Amino acid sequence: MNINKSYYFENLKISLPVILSFAGQSIVQMADTIMVGHLGATPLAAVSLSCSIITNITVIGIGIAMALTPLVGIEYVNHNHNENSKLFQNSILLNLLVALFSVGLLLIINPLLKYMGQPQEVLNILDGYYYWTTMSLFPYLLFLGFKQFMEGVGNTLISMLITVGCNVLNIFLNFGFIFGYMGFPQLGAEGAGVATFISRLLMPIAFFIIIITNKKYSFYIKSFGISKTSFAKQWQIFKIGFPIATQMTLELFSLTIITIMMGIFGTKTLAANQIVQTMIGFSFMISNGVASASTILVSHDYGKNNVSEIKKHTYSGIHIGIIIMAFFALLYAFGGRFIAIIFTSDAQVIEITAKLFIVVAFFQIFDGIQVTALGALRGLTEVKRPMYYAFISYIAIAIPMAYLMAFVLNFGAQGVMAGFSFGLISASFLFIRRFRRIVSSLSKKSL
Repeated sequence: MNINKSYYFENLKISLPVILSFAGQSIVQMADTIMVGHLGATPLAAVSLSCSIITNITVIGIGIAMALTPLVGIEYVNHNHNENSKLFQNSILLNLLVALFSVGLLLIINPLLKYMGQPQEVLNILDGYYYWTTMSLFPYLLFLGFKQFMEGVGNTLISMLITVGCNVLNIFLNFGFIFGYMGFPQLGAEGAGVATFISRLLMPIAFFIIIITNKKYSFYIKSFGISKTSFAKQWQIFKIGFPIATQMTLELFSLTIITIMMGIFGTKTLAANQIVQTMIGFSFMISNGVASASTILVSHDYGKNNVSEIKKHTYSGIHIGIIIMAFFALLYAFGGRFIAIIFTSDAQVIEITAKLFIVVAFFQIFDGIQVTALGALRGLTEVKRPMYYAFISYIAIAIPMAYLMAFVLNFGAQGVMAGFSFGLISASFLFIRRFRRIVSSLSKKSL
């Protein structure tokens, strides 16, 4: 397909603020990992295990919140501002209910971790970080309601500014609460959780102030009212969001099983896995920024019923995603050891991390393709089939292959990560295939 360079520029214009926003979140996680890593392998492993559990539950809320973007995008291009205000209000109410459910579930899971075969020295210091990061879900999911709405109307700059600002604060607070600098109490790994809670608390407050004082967007909040509270509207959002959340949960559940498998090889391997997953989470978030731009642009094209634009915006996004992930593949393949040294001084952890990065480099491009194609499908509100494909890819393929390669073929920790790559390859193929079929069907309808 011949794609004019203007499509690449348009995609980048929308995706860059999202990329910076996502990158900011990942940088905070990296800062947590680097700072806690210098406390020793055991605190690093505790953060790793906490993150893997909490993230699996958090994506339920993230996925449901993400449903708002394509719904708002479709209405926005058709100038249905009252409908968008109603969607906005009910999305926030739904997000708060999901936050209550998620926090409750995480508090129930915490005491059960001791039955999962993890090292006892890790469990001994896990609780503080786990608790504060769990409680931060209330303000974080509220913030996502604002963020996804603004992305639906095509504004990605405000959420970037808030995210970057609060993330800078988070890193500053990390220094204080982890190490006891500047008169703060020295809390160790727990301090990283406290810093996360405080910075996330400020994010929805900042968003509310910016929107309510902005003439272009204040209407959407000022027109909130009891009469606009609608169970039907919340159900509409939930029907789109739940399959997104399920797809994301399946992928992260697969990564959690990967983390548990790594834990079987010991604390050093678990710490190395945390470094690797922090970095691949960072590169994934960069591609996810491009995917978010695809969701926005495709939803606008879909609202206008413009099939040609849908294809051009999607494939330009996929091309950008491939270029980005090719860069990270080279970085991990040739710079994995240097990256590990930034996170820890433990020689054994560095050695294991460098070996894992070699495997990770192999699947980066497939990861970029699958997430960008998935972003386009979400713009078309096509969410159920990707959910089924996620089960096939991440559960039916990735987990058995990881077990096979690690414990049956005895490739160890590298085998665990190599097995996971088969899931990403499968997902990239299935998502692209689904997108092509939908676009073909839309083309026939428009004739």
